[in-house]
Amino acid sequence: MIKAHCAIWVGCLLTSLTACAQEQSPSATPSLAVEQVVSMDGQTLKLANDQARCALRKPDQTLMPLDLAWPCQFRVDRQGKPHVETFGEVPIVIVVHVSAGPHNNQECRSEYRAIRQINGQLEPSIIARTASCMTGTGDQKDYTGLFTW
Repeated sequence: MIKAHCAIWVGCLLTSLTACAQEQSPSATPSLAVEQVVSMDGQTLKLANDQARCALRKPDQTLMPLDLAWPCQFRVDRQGKPHVETFGEVPIVIVVHVSAGPHNNQECRSEYRAIRQINGQLEPSIIARTASCMTGTGDQKDYTGLFTW
């Protein structure tokens, strides 16, 4: 009976360790390996380095400055693809710059802004700041809350 309880306990412990290891995998942290191209309403948009600042390259090759430091990236879904959130009929993406905190490399600071395509025009939101690494797609309010609707 005691051996059975020990075996169950060890099994649970190994399962927990595996789950922790998966959460800490490199794919869960932001990196420049993330695709820097997204399609919004049929337009291909790319992130670009414009003199160490993040910019959005539009289909006509003009740059829209985003007032974020380079490197930057799109928020991504579980497959690592840039996430486009749709609110009503309006597609929205988030561009984020993540940096280490001032005291140690375990801390993150993020600046981000949403960009929506409304009435055929790209419109950036205000810049938001947070003390997190901003992984994953985020909540719909992250995409919509920075705009006046």
